[in-house]
Amino acid sequence: MRILKFIGLGIVGLLVLIIAYVFAFAPDKGHVEQSVVINAPASVIFPHLNNMEKFVAWSPWSKMDPDAKNTYEGAAAGVGARMNWVGEKTGTGSQWVVESVENERVKTGVKFEGFEGTAWAEFKLAPEGDGTKVTWTYDGDNTGFMGKAMWSLFMGTMLDGQFADGLIDLKKLVESAPVETPTATPAPTDSTGTK
Repeated sequence: MRILKFIGLGIVGLLVLIIAYVFAFAPDKGHVEQSVVINAPASVIFPHLNNMEKFVAWSPWSKMDPDAKNTYEGAAAGVGARMNWVGEKTGTGSQWVVESVENERVKTGVKFEGFEGTAWAEFKLAPEGDGTKVTWTYDGDNTGFMGKAMWSLFMGTMLDGQFADGLIDLKKLVESAPVETPTATPAPTDSTGTK
């Protein structure tokens, strides 16, 4: 009986330590940032970020939950483009473009059903060497004890890995696409018959 009492006290003590850690050290805001250099100009990469249907082709969540049902509304691309999803593993939510600067940046809002607030994701493109550096960021509020606990225990690390995986898949997608080379325009012929 005494052993059970010690085990019970140990569990309570551990819970108190976890709660103290969450309130003392867990951030009020979550931030994730990952980057990759893609051997392509920004103009080739930008459409894959600015269009929700093209985003799905390389999104890490599409790989995680390939049977999720996606619907699209609003603009085809840019501000107003919106994607809604329902998935067994990814839950229910929506993502929409709120800011779009051609070949430079795209900012989206992300909302998950059952969670308060909106998270913000942003893609930034910048020249780097012969390619383009793509940086993907996430910013969201860690509201309440559960929000802070989830972020500290697994959400931050999980998102960090998912962003890295997604950018690698974007790089593969863009770099494996056939490169369009301009065709040479034939020299005009002299229709007057003079030389």
